[in-house]
Amino acid sequence: MIILEKPFSNEEFVRVNSIEDIKKTKPNKTLIFKYCDSSLEVYNFCKINSIPYAVEVSNIKELIFISNLNAKYAFCKDLTTAKKLQEVAENYLLDTKIIYLAKSLDEIEKVASYSIDGIKVEKS
Repeated sequence: MIILEKPFSNEEFVRVNSIEDIKKTKPNKTLIFKYCDSSLEVYNFCKINSIPYAVEVSNIKELIFISNLNAKYAFCKDLTTAKKLQEVAENYLLDTKIIYLAKSLDEIEKVASYSIDGIKVEKS
Protein backbone atom coordinates (compact mmCIF):
# COMPACT_ATOMS: atom_id res chain seq x y z
CA MET A 1 0.00 0.00 0.00
CA ILE A 2 1.21 3.49 -0.91
CA ILE A 3 1.21 6.00 1.96
CA LEU A 4 1.50 9.52 0.53
CA GLU A 5 2.50 11.13 3.83
CA LYS A 6 5.81 11.86 5.51
CA PRO A 7 7.92 9.95 6.54
CA PHE A 8 6.67 7.32 4.06
CA SER A 9 6.73 9.59 1.02
CA ASN A 10 8.59 12.79 0.16
CA GLU A 11 6.29 13.55 -2.77
CA GLU A 12 5.02 17.12 -2.62
CA PHE A 13 1.60 18.08 -3.95
CA VAL A 14 0.21 21.40 -5.15
CA ARG A 15 -3.35 22.23 -6.22
CA VAL A 16 -3.73 23.84 -9.63
CA ASN A 17 -6.56 24.68 -12.00
CA SER A 18 -5.07 25.76 -15.30
CA ILE A 19 -2.09 25.58 -17.64
CA GLU A 20 -1.05 29.02 -16.35
CA ASP A 21 -1.03 27.64 -12.79
CA ILE A 22 1.11 24.73 -13.99
CA LYS A 23 3.64 27.07 -15.59
CA LYS A 24 3.98 28.95 -12.27
CA THR A 25 4.51 25.77 -10.23
CA LYS A 26 7.98 24.80 -9.05
CA PRO A 27 9.42 21.64 -10.60
CA ASN A 28 9.33 18.29 -8.77
CA LYS A 29 5.76 18.77 -7.55
CA THR A 30 2.83 16.50 -8.24
CA LEU A 31 -0.15 18.56 -9.36
CA ILE A 32 -3.64 18.00 -7.98
CA PHE A 33 -6.81 18.82 -9.90
CA LYS A 34 -10.48 18.46 -9.08
CA TYR A 35 -12.03 16.59 -12.03
CA CYS A 36 -13.81 18.68 -14.63
CA ASP A 37 -14.67 17.63 -18.21
CA SER A 38 -13.48 21.02 -19.43
CA SER A 39 -10.03 20.31 -17.94
CA LEU A 40 -9.26 17.35 -20.20
CA GLU A 41 -7.02 19.63 -22.29
CA VAL A 42 -5.09 20.57 -19.13
CA TYR A 43 -4.61 16.89 -18.24
CA ASN A 44 -3.41 16.25 -21.79
CA PHE A 45 -0.90 19.12 -21.37
CA CYS A 46 0.47 17.26 -18.32
CA LYS A 47 0.63 14.02 -20.31
CA ILE A 48 2.47 15.61 -23.24
CA ASN A 49 4.94 17.34 -20.89
CA SER A 50 5.44 14.32 -18.59
CA ILE A 51 4.18 16.24 -15.55
CA PRO A 52 2.98 13.98 -12.73
CA TYR A 53 -0.53 14.77 -11.60
CA ALA A 54 -3.45 13.52 -9.57
CA VAL A 55 -7.15 14.14 -10.04
CA GLU A 56 -9.95 13.97 -7.49
CA VAL A 57 -12.54 11.75 -9.16
CA SER A 58 -15.98 10.55 -8.15
CA ASN A 59 -16.90 7.93 -10.74
CA ILE A 60 -15.61 5.32 -13.18
CA LYS A 61 -15.94 7.53 -16.28
CA GLU A 62 -13.65 10.12 -14.75
CA LEU A 63 -11.12 7.44 -13.77
CA ILE A 64 -11.03 6.05 -17.30
CA PHE A 65 -10.60 9.50 -18.84
CA ILE A 66 -7.73 10.54 -16.54
CA SER A 67 -6.07 7.17 -16.81
CA ASN A 68 -6.02 7.50 -20.60
CA LEU A 69 -4.31 10.85 -20.06
CA ASN A 70 -1.62 9.27 -17.83
CA ALA A 71 -2.72 10.57 -14.43
CA LYS A 72 -0.41 9.19 -11.76
CA TYR A 73 -3.13 9.07 -9.08
CA ALA A 74 -6.91 9.08 -8.85
CA PHE A 75 -7.88 10.55 -5.47
CA CYS A 76 -11.25 9.58 -4.03
CA LYS A 77 -12.96 10.84 -0.88
CA ASP A 78 -15.52 8.01 -0.60
CA LEU A 79 -14.28 4.55 0.39
CA THR A 80 -17.08 2.64 -1.36
CA THR A 81 -16.41 4.52 -4.60
CA ALA A 82 -12.65 3.99 -4.17
CA LYS A 83 -13.28 0.22 -3.98
CA LYS A 84 -15.26 0.33 -7.27
CA LEU A 85 -12.51 2.40 -8.91
CA GLN A 86 -9.90 -0.08 -7.65
CA GLU A 87 -11.79 -2.97 -9.24
CA VAL A 88 -11.87 -1.15 -12.59
CA ALA A 89 -8.17 -0.25 -12.31
CA GLU A 90 -7.28 -3.88 -11.67
CA ASN A 91 -9.56 -5.24 -14.37
CA TYR A 92 -8.10 -2.97 -17.04
CA LEU A 93 -4.55 -3.01 -15.60
CA LEU A 94 -4.50 0.78 -15.33
CA ASP A 95 -1.24 2.48 -14.35
CA THR A 96 -3.16 5.15 -12.42
CA LYS A 97 -3.11 4.36 -8.69
CA ILE A 98 -6.29 4.69 -6.64
CA ILE A 99 -5.67 6.76 -3.51
CA TYR A 100 -8.23 7.17 -0.75
CA LEU A 101 -8.30 10.66 0.80
CA ALA A 102 -8.64 9.88 4.49
CA LYS A 103 -9.25 12.06 7.53
CA SER A 104 -6.21 10.45 9.21
CA LEU A 105 -3.83 7.52 8.88
CA ASP A 106 -5.93 5.76 11.53
CA GLU A 107 -8.13 4.65 8.61
CA ILE A 108 -5.28 2.63 7.07
CA GLU A 109 -6.54 -0.78 8.20
CA LYS A 110 -9.99 -0.20 6.73
CA VAL A 111 -8.46 1.08 3.48
CA ALA A 112 -6.16 -1.95 3.33
CA SER A 113 -9.12 -4.29 3.87
CA TYR A 114 -10.70 -2.79 0.73
CA SER A 115 -7.43 -3.44 -1.20
CA ILE A 116 -7.11 0.20 -2.26
CA ASP A 117 -3.70 1.12 -3.77
CA GLY A 118 -2.98 3.85 -1.27
CA ILE A 119 -3.93 6.48 1.24
CA LYS A 120 -3.34 10.21 1.65
CA VAL A 121 -4.55 12.42 4.46
CA GLU A 122 -6.87 15.07 3.10
CA LYS A 123 -5.74 18.52 4.20
CA SER A 124 -8.58 20.73 5.37
